[in-house]
Amino acid sequence: MTPRAAHLEKIDLKKTYSELYRATRKVASVRAARGTYLAIDGAGAPGGDDYQAAIGRLYAMAYTAKFALKGAGLLDFVVPPLECLWFDDPMDTPKDQWRWRLQLRIPDEVTAADIQTVRKALAERRDLDASNVKRVTWTEGRALQVLNVGPYDSVGAAYQTLMVAAAELHLECDRTGHEIYLSDPRKVVPARLKTIVRIAVRAKKR
Repeated sequence: MTPRAAHLEKIDLKKTYSELYRATRKVASVRAARGTYLAIDGAGAPGGDDYQAAIGRLYAMAYTAKFALKGAGLLDFVVPPLECLWFDDPMDTPKDQWRWRLQLRIPDEVTAADIQTVRKALAERRDLDASNVKRVTWTEGRALQVLNVGPYDSVGAAYQTLMVAAAELHLECDRTGHEIYLSDPRKVVPARLKTIVRIAVRAKKR
């Protein structure tokens, strides 16, 4: 890690891409360009042991990277809300087999070499194996999103709302569900949890 700047301007991706981290109960169209993420792929019920362990590793990587890069005079950034991609239709797949990708967006300037350095530091200093944390780039493209307020198991209604809206706009929905968790479930009661629910869409083929 070689210093790149004397004065660090804190990068807040939630503000830079505010349209992707702000939603209402009215369906809105957004376009998500290419982004860089720390990500873990897994399978199992939401909130299960593997899911919770993945969240812990993601945050450990993100915050260790943040403070290491800031301490080296490289860059500083705000760790944004946790996101999850869901790859299976819950009507067709048992919950304990659901495939998911947990992810945290990071600045593009955080390199693969930076992540490798942080991974080694976690192994040496905290005996934490973060080998399954990847640095990935992803372009979601055009999407529809809506805010869901309530328990996490209530987001199914939000997906239905999005699919109805897509049909009215003559759009096809991607099979992947995308959720962005704006609330901390340790501090907010289930009835007030705020989750952005998003589905990528494309024009229907004629």
